[in-house]
Amino acid sequence: MRLSLALAVLAGLAAAPAPASDALHEALGRLQARYEATRTFRADFRQTVESPTLAGVIETHGRVAFEKPSRMRWDYDPPDRQTIVGDGQTLWIYQPDQKQVIKSPLGEAFQASTPVTFLGGLGKLDQEFDATLERDEHDRWVLRLVPRNDRGIGTLTLTVRKADAAVEEAAVRDPLGTVTRIRFSAEQRNVPLAPALFQFTPPPGVDVVRPPAS
Repeated sequence: MRLSLALAVLAGLAAAPAPASDALHEALGRLQARYEATRTFRADFRQTVESPTLAGVIETHGRVAFEKPSRMRWDYDPPDRQTIVGDGQTLWIYQPDQKQVIKSPLGEAFQASTPVTFLGGLGKLDQEFDATLERDEHDRWVLRLVPRNDRGIGTLTLTVRKADAAVEEAAVRDPLGTVTRIRFSAEQRNVPLAPALFQFTPPPGVDVVRPPAS
């Protein structure tokens, strides 16, 4: 989303860029405020995965929806079909091509320090992450966030539009060097979402797998 002409002119006339600490404070504050004001969120997404163990880049796409406090749904389109549903208590991962559903407690996925938690509007940036401003561009900030409580998760990099404090891209780098990038488009905030969107019943004939307790 473009800045308005007036804001662009004002930015171009600025005598000097703000100190990095001021820019970081503004970016974190506006991003946190946006997500605190977001009750529901849905968008199209495009995901890429790059790993030292992969020969190339894996690309997938689909639709995502969140509803506070702990409901989410990810629908991945063919050829890599997958549906992930968090219904408030349980996390379901349905893999139709494998005729398999993975079922686990939602709390394990929605720990305070995980990237998906903040994207769902549940996290507190200043409490749960050590943040640095990687780049302060004309129309976006690039923030690097390291979870304080579990650094084994990896790092989260958010590209945030200055015009509306929306996340354009979220990138997670795990300790093994795998980078997962998710770009959002056609996003809608605070729109009604049907309760059935966040409900899941395993289809007949599929195996329900429960990961061992950690």
